[in-house]
Amino acid sequence: MELGAVMSTSEETLALALAIVFAVLSFVWTTAFRRRLGRNPWGIHPNLWLVIGFLLGPIGAFLAFVSCAATRVGSPFRSVPTPTVSAAPASPAPWATAGGPPPGWYPDPSGRHEYRFFTGHDWTADVVDNGTRFTEPLTAPPAP
Repeated sequence: MELGAVMSTSEETLALALAIVFAVLSFVWTTAFRRRLGRNPWGIHPNLWLVIGFLLGPIGAFLAFVSCAATRVGSPFRSVPTPTVSAAPASPAPWATAGGPPPGWYPDPSGRHEYRFFTGHDWTADVVDNGTRFTEPLTAPPAP
């Protein structure tokens, strides 16, 4: 018996297979979380979760699962700078909300985009789809 031989070849193969399984689980959970919510759990990229799952095995996979469950799911667009509104129209648009919510990103009232920026008085042309920000003017609703 060799001094350095602690595990047989079949045990090494099993340990490597389990490490790969836990790495894949960690990666899949965190990638699905990132794709669904647009942010990384605990701010750690899924590729790093893959390494953590491989190196720590079941503990790494458990940490990946807990990170997905514990990461706060607020608006992913807090870091987007407030758009500059050039000039307010002379009369408020028919879709403007009087006394509405505070300025921020809200679901697009037209339904064409994920989010549209609300200034606190009116909707702007700034919209977001899948984390990409661009502008598209909000058209007036059809006449009844």
